[in-house]
Amino acid sequence: MRNSLIYLIFISVIFSCHEEVSIDSDDNKDVSIILDDKLKNVNSDANLKDTVDFKCQEWYPGKKQLKIEGGLDRQNRRHGTWYYYNEEGGEMSMTTYTNGRKQGFSIVKHPNGAIYYTGEYDTDKKVGQWKFYDEKGKKVNEVNYDN
Repeated sequence: MRNSLIYLIFISVIFSCHEEVSIDSDDNKDVSIILDDKLKNVNSDANLKDTVDFKCQEWYPGKKQLKIEGGLDRQNRRHGTWYYYNEEGGEMSMTTYTNGRKQGFSIVKHPNGAIYYTGEYDTDKKVGQWKFYDEKGKKVNEVNYDN
């Protein structure tokens, strides 16, 4: 019983090292700030990243437009499909990952939204046919990475 009480007190002390403070911002949205035991902000707006339920999101300044999003594995490595968006919200690239390594289909677009290239990865290495296009969508090159 005594050991259980000591364990409970120890756990309580550990979890009390961070304090969450909610404040009202000018746009009437609640903002949560997590402070460490030295009252230092551990999740500042400077990096503009959120990680919830193994999903990561990075925002452009002001947090009005999503910049990057994708899944994470238990070791916080990229896992699943990741997307990159321009400041207007247009999807600019999509790449799949498995445990932090590029694995599977990838597509990247020119700034005007036309496809720049498509191809596949196998554990971070380009494999198979990769196709490259100009800004008007015309195929300009094809490379076989199996050789």
